Amino acid sequence: MKKTWLSICCTLAIAGCSNPLTSATATDQIRLGTFNLENFDGLNANKLEAISQIIERNFDAIGVEEISPLAAEKLKEKLNKSKPWEFILGESGNKQRVALFYRKDIITAQKVTEWRQVNITGTLRSPLVTYVKAGKNFDFTLVVIHQKGGGGKEADRIRQNQSDRLRQEIDKYQKNAQSDPDLIVLGDFNSPTWAEQNRGLRDAPLTFLTRPIETDANENCLQKRGQPKTADGRPRYSNRGIGCVIDHIAVSKSPKGAEAEYISQSAQILDPQKDLGFDSDRTYFDRVSDHLPVRAIFRTN
Repeated sequence: MKKTWLSICCTLAIAGCSNPLTSATATDQIRLGTFNLENFDGLNANKLEAISQIIERNFDAIGVEEISPLAAEKLKEKLNKSKPWEFILGESGNKQRVALFYRKDIITAQKVTEWRQVNITGTLRSPLVTYVKAGKNFDFTLVVIHQKGGGGKEADRIRQNQSDRLRQEIDKYQKNAQSDPDLIVLGDFNSPTWAEQNRGLRDAPLTFLTRPIETDANENCLQKRGQPKTADGRPRYSNRGIGCVIDHIAVSKSPKGAEAEYISQSAQILDPQKDLGFDSDRTYFDRVSDHLPVRAIFRTN
């Protein structure tokens, strides 16, 4: 939190909606999240409108996955009709890239690097690493990831290797004395926290804010393919297809890490009806994405 922009950079170099709920940003908070947009090319006007409304009304900064360069430009244009937004786009993934979108009126951001070692085949997505400053006292390094998708042994093996390499990059970053202790890693991991494919990060010095929400290995959503919810009807899954939480937000641990700025129990998987104003889950999944957005709130002062 005390490092200069330059020192951070040097360190890292080695809608079918009806009445959507709105939430004004508190001056001392930032709403941060992740959202897989499901092959978003920007050409469907209704989907573009729905995504822009979801982001504008529920987030101040968000890592998105599966977005094309054209879609990123169109989304920025749409968002800017309400407030000033900007984006930083990853270089890999062809038309299914990762990106960071953020409100320019309350946040500054700078691309630092990409962790290309995690892009094992060269055809996947490299984690996008940015330096972000929000409010008076909260600056942090944000990593947006999208691990290998799909099922089967080969996809599982690739995700395991990606997880191991991601852990290596995180370790290198955190062991460097010049690194800011505030680190946030978010995106589509394509695995629950407890899955073997996520093995490299399970004992990392990170807290998965999404862990209390998701099902556990005993329930094994990967086998039953359900769409579990809490007792009050909130989602315990972020992907419709497998019924698991595979989109995560992880933070460096307290007392020095970004976990200290996290507002307890604010991590949520946004519900199509309760939070986003759709008339049904089916309408949302048909018109927007097979993933649900995930959000957590942090203090900035």
